[in-house]
Amino acid sequence: MHKTRIAVALAAVLGPGLILAPVWRLGGLGAGEDDILYYYPMRVFFAETVRAAHAPWFNPWTGLGRPFVADPQTAVWYPFTWLFAVVRPEWAYPAVLWGHYSLALWGMYRLLRLLRLGRPGALFGGVAFAFCGFMLAHRAHFAMQQAAAWTPWVFWALLRYTGGAGGRPGHDGRGAGRKPARLATAAVVLALQCLAGHVQVAAITALGSLVFLLSCARRGAARPGEVGAELSFALPAAKRSFAVPGRWLLAWVCAGGLFAVQWLPTLDYARLCTRVQNTYKDFVENSWHPTSAVGWVLPMLMGQRTPNFFDQPYWGPSHQVEQFAYAGILPLVLAALGLRAGWRGDPRRRPWVVLGVFGLLLALGEYGPLCPLLFRVPGSSLFRVPARALVLVNLAVAALAAVTLDDLGSRLSPQRVRLRAIALRWTKRPRAVAVALVAVPLAAVGAAWPFVDKLTRPDLLHALRPWNSAVWTALVVALLSLLALAAIVRHWRRPGLTWLLVGLTSLDLGVIGWTIDVPAGRRNPAELTTPRGDAEWMQMVRESPHRLWVVTMRRDRLPDEYYDPVEKAAANTNMLRGIAALTDYGPLQPRSVVERFGFAPWGETWATDELLSDTRWMRLYNVGWILLCDGRLPAPADCEPAAVTAEGWRLYRNPSAAGWALLEDADQPGAVRFERQIPSAFTTWVDTWSPATRSTSRAAAPRQQPRLVISQLALPGWTARIGNHPVPIETVDGVLAAVRVPPGQAVEITWSYFPPGLLAGAVATALSALVLAGAALWSVRRRTTGP
Repeated sequence: MHKTRIAVALAAVLGPGLILAPVWRLGGLGAGEDDILYYYPMRVFFAETVRAAHAPWFNPWTGLGRPFVADPQTAVWYPFTWLFAVVRPEWAYPAVLWGHYSLALWGMYRLLRLLRLGRPGALFGGVAFAFCGFMLAHRAHFAMQQAAAWTPWVFWALLRYTGGAGGRPGHDGRGAGRKPARLATAAVVLALQCLAGHVQVAAITALGSLVFLLSCARRGAARPGEVGAELSFALPAAKRSFAVPGRWLLAWVCAGGLFAVQWLPTLDYARLCTRVQNTYKDFVENSWHPTSAVGWVLPMLMGQRTPNFFDQPYWGPSHQVEQFAYAGILPLVLAALGLRAGWRGDPRRRPWVVLGVFGLLLALGEYGPLCPLLFRVPGSSLFRVPARALVLVNLAVAALAAVTLDDLGSRLSPQRVRLRAIALRWTKRPRAVAVALVAVPLAAVGAAWPFVDKLTRPDLLHALRPWNSAVWTALVVALLSLLALAAIVRHWRRPGLTWLLVGLTSLDLGVIGWTIDVPAGRRNPAELTTPRGDAEWMQMVRESPHRLWVVTMRRDRLPDEYYDPVEKAAANTNMLRGIAALTDYGPLQPRSVVERFGFAPWGETWATDELLSDTRWMRLYNVGWILLCDGRLPAPADCEPAAVTAEGWRLYRNPSAAGWALLEDADQPGAVRFERQIPSAFTTWVDTWSPATRSTSRAAAPRQQPRLVISQLALPGWTARIGNHPVPIETVDGVLAAVRVPPGQAVEITWSYFPPGLLAGAVATALSALVLAGAALWSVRRRTTGP
């Protein structure tokens, strides 16, 4: 037993290193999309700011300046994020990824052990979830992978608290579940998932956990020794309708209190952003397409976004990362076996089946029945991409497979005998079944030929080639899986053989882990985060006090920012080069900026021609450099050619850019100086005089006070002071911040930013932590001093 525990611990710690071995050579990066465009630059900024002993309240580098801590995906208050403050980002980034794969595996293992599964079955389920399609594909979504790793822990904590399992022998599990200590534990786990940075995954987990808990409840108490007694829990008739949702709600309310330090600043900022204006079309964007079910057996048949061993670029619906839900052949077969053996009357399987169906209907988005209803719930429009509910599907499949594997052990019962009989029939001809598993989805793809557009047909034919690595690899994995399953079923008196399935599933999912989003020919993370060439133009831009505007168009079905973003300093990769940029890449886009420029969240704009034809606006916005990344774009008016990059992009210099602080009236004589002390504070000095001479300006002041414009987004939270006196901040052009300055005087103005809602959120979090800690300590003391 002791050796088994050590083996499980080693699997949790070392498993990610083996199953994703090539990933660590590249520092956890590879997709060239959100990992490079957003998450890594944000973590680098956090590391640099905190190491300089500055508060990470504000990011001045992108999008005219944006709140940093108010963006939940920066995960400032998440404990793992602070590893970046003490370890170099290129090391901290993979370490945090690795840690969360281990966390997911260990959490799923603990959840299944709580449900009284044996160690082999629990570890099998842990591997199947930690390295499922959702967790592997969303490695590029750093915060999403972190939040999803907490999903089994959320189920574990809520199941213990609500009374479903976890009571010690000789004690009432239901009573133990209502103890304040378990409520405090649940609240902490739930809050950590929220703080991990992706609130949508936490919201999906919350809905899924409620559905799961309601599916666990039953009308009468389970008899001792009854199959599934450890998962079901009885409720008094008077409380049957309210007890479980009430406790579930209480746990999430307590978690909301702990999470207040993040959600209050986020809510205050979100009301200024376009996110609150999402339409139903935005809400169901990137729904899970039913044709993506082909990927449950042939995961790479539709290609991948970083071709390597699987050499075909992705040609399927939506984005690969949102459609990918590969569970592994063995988990899929075992889950299907569990369904075939009967699940409606089995309290161990029924909740997982209900959860899986719920997750699938939610992931379908516009193709399913749930999203039209959920969109009517206040606040739901803040979210998008229903396909992310596939995390629940992968969780349910992993758990169902683990329960089935546990039933194939050496214990005897009529249900287990029936299950083995079905498994024997399914594995009687493993070669024929393996061929059928691969042939059916291939035939379905081939049958879609008349319905796909002409541009996609060559990709479809390319995918159907029998020597395509996506086909023969899946065939080999299916055959090995069925042969191993047949051996386990036939030698059921040797339970040690079940560990073979754990290793085989690790190998199966490792094929995906070794290849998905692993660029061919790249050897280290520096190749992904630094330009390939000399990039002399970047040095020229970096040394100037002006912003860069990277102008892009569409390429194929993706924004051009997704192609060579580091070479363009596009999106947030500009932060890695120390270049200030006009655009931003992130989930929260201020309405004022979108209305003024038409920017999409990744930087592309639908007003390109208008903005290039009349460049007078660039003076106020301190845009001194324009990089045109498309040969069809016209040269910006009144700008000078500066360079042509090795890739053929054209760099222009705008001579009218006036710096970070300037006088609104270009004809107003005066001197202005700008100095930034920290990211969230700076100082300006300004001296104005009349158009005549400086000596006469003191006596003849202008009729109206000149206005000093700061080339930065006007946001609540900024304060300006002349001496000890606050100065009202105005808005210029609906976007920029400005103040009136006394004419004919030299004044010093200090500016500082503090996130609105942060103080109230910190107080709410502290009070919630104190109350929960006090309740937990009281509960522990009562148990230890009681009879």
